[in-house]
Amino acid sequence: MINIPPGFAIAIDGTMGVGKSTVAKLLAQMLDITYIDTGAMYRVVALYSLQNGLTSPAEIENSLQYIDIALHHMDGAQRVFLNGQDVTELIRTQEISDITSKSVAVNEAVRQKLVTQQREIAKTGAVVMDGRDIGSQVLPGAQVKIYLDASPQTRARRRTLELENKGQPAEYETVLAETILRDERDKTRQISPLVQASDAIYIDTGHMTPQEVAKKIAEHVKEAL
Repeated sequence: MINIPPGFAIAIDGTMGVGKSTVAKLLAQMLDITYIDTGAMYRVVALYSLQNGLTSPAEIENSLQYIDIALHHMDGAQRVFLNGQDVTELIRTQEISDITSKSVAVNEAVRQKLVTQQREIAKTGAVVMDGRDIGSQVLPGAQVKIYLDASPQTRARRRTLELENKGQPAEYETVLAETILRDERDKTRQISPLVQASDAIYIDTGHMTPQEVAKKIAEHVKEAL
């Protein structure tokens, strides 16, 4: 086990569809550090809104002062807490997902609140986080910065297999066309600060499993310590 000191941060970004979250979670378990899951944090706000009958953006924004979100890894898996209550299972419902997408994820005040919480979590222990804005807003001083990439063909094959495993058969050519279209749309978004960072480590995941990618990043972490 690598002994990683508090305050050590690993930032992971990459092309859509390369499994950033999967790799980040595996790495967190491998190194026994906290995975900062932005999606889970948004879902916690959605759960709080549902439990308290909050529907308008203003109501949700005003409620943020009463919300304390904590992320911990226990027995190799992440647990999510709202005001001290374990809500890991409660935030996984379709209803929470819908509320998150329609009212919480589009609220800028919520976003800034979560950015502040993510910064505070990163100060208290070693963390790994994935996402587009982490390099500029949340973890600008990350000691290890990773950018993952893979060809559209590789990502389309992975997605096709993933859908098949879920019992949702899909044609590879259709998935590939959707992947290419998504890449074109992605070009209009903000360029990842990890792409621009001179000290970012680029990893082509084309012929690697998520476990292999996580192990490779762990090696970079060892070198940075």
